Amino acid sequence: MKEKILDLVEQFVDAQEKKFVPGETVVQYTGPTIDKDEYTAIIGTVLDGWFGLGAQASEFEAKVAQRLAKTYGVYVNSGSSANLIALETMKELYCIEDKNYKIITTAASFPTTVNPILQLGFEPIFVDVELGTYNLNDEQVMDAFNDEDVIGIVYAHPLGIPVANTKKYYELIKQKGGFLIEDCCDALDSTYNDGELVGKYSDAATLSFYAAHHITTGEGGMVAFSQRNAANVARSYRDWGRACFCAGKDVLSSTGACNRRFADWLGTGVVTDHRYVYDRIGYNVKPLELQASMGLAQLKKLDDLTQRRKDNYICLHGFLSQYEQYFILPTTPSGTDASWFSYPITIKDDAPFKRADIVEFLEENKIQTRNFFAGNLLDHPAYKQFDFELKYSLDNASKITNDTFMIGVWPGLNEEIYQYVFEVFEKFFNQRGL
Repeated sequence: MKEKILDLVEQFVDAQEKKFVPGETVVQYTGPTIDKDEYTAIIGTVLDGWFGLGAQASEFEAKVAQRLAKTYGVYVNSGSSANLIALETMKELYCIEDKNYKIITTAASFPTTVNPILQLGFEPIFVDVELGTYNLNDEQVMDAFNDEDVIGIVYAHPLGIPVANTKKYYELIKQKGGFLIEDCCDALDSTYNDGELVGKYSDAATLSFYAAHHITTGEGGMVAFSQRNAANVARSYRDWGRACFCAGKDVLSSTGACNRRFADWLGTGVVTDHRYVYDRIGYNVKPLELQASMGLAQLKKLDDLTQRRKDNYICLHGFLSQYEQYFILPTTPSGTDASWFSYPITIKDDAPFKRADIVEFLEENKIQTRNFFAGNLLDHPAYKQFDFELKYSLDNASKITNDTFMIGVWPGLNEEIYQYVFEVFEKFFNQRGL
């Protein structure tokens, strides 16, 4: 009966083919690239009746960790939770003294890359970014490292563009006895340092599996480590603060991974189940096994999806290069290769139109646009409650707030769709006599 159900699912999905109609079909800026494989994986898991994290989640954690040049993965319910759990783990492992610890980060960021810094009581040192590569301003970062209270550096690889100086920053922060967290949510399969996967030069690397990202589990995220101890700490924070770090088949074992599941864990002389002993003030940010089954199906396609993102970037960049007198177009730093999340465009100061003009025109013609992260986070209401001591100019971050937008390069776009996109861009410039 299960085989019959899954066969019907495949037939249903195959029948959902959608035809692109120029001017009517929305050109999404991004979206999930899924087919019958993901649907049958999810439904098969549901029919098996296993919902909590199990064997498929353990396999998914290990395989994703490898794509981040790490060994251990901890699957969570979002990329935002991954950043929170990563920083909680670093705080426990590195912040021993009672002092005012500081973390270097960029003001041009996604909120939940920066929010854990504030939520966990650190003081951020905000640096600016460069336009085009959107990498951190290296001069500002190097100056910030001189602050004796700096314990960490946290940033995202922007829209798939690797932060080229990550290895240098990692080596410098290790000299200070601190940590580096790479938010790779937009950059799965990107490389830096002449071919090394993003994630390698950090204490923790995070991912998002939201529907907009390189691979998806609907919602979900991952934090990956090279050290088993760090992964165990992260897993505890994920699972309510539980002392037990059993996963997969060990969850059902009467002895557990520690081989002494039932023992006097509380020191009271009473035997207690280790799975219900709590070492930390934790969270519940667990995903579902069925999401992991979807992720495993996505991973099988990742090489192809990455190449299609790169091909779409080349196609779009080749066309838009004719408008460089008006746009700052994206570029990758030397020694890096981007697995593009999206295509950022910044309006030049002397352009004869505003971002709102071209964004409105594109949206009216069914071409989706999005802002670049939040632009300068400090320009937003939520962050005005903080009395930040700003050491550096954040002019580029504020320009991104006002003048940058992005359009799609995801694998759901193809040559037919791009021909329509190109016609709309040409129409915009022709109407203005440009």
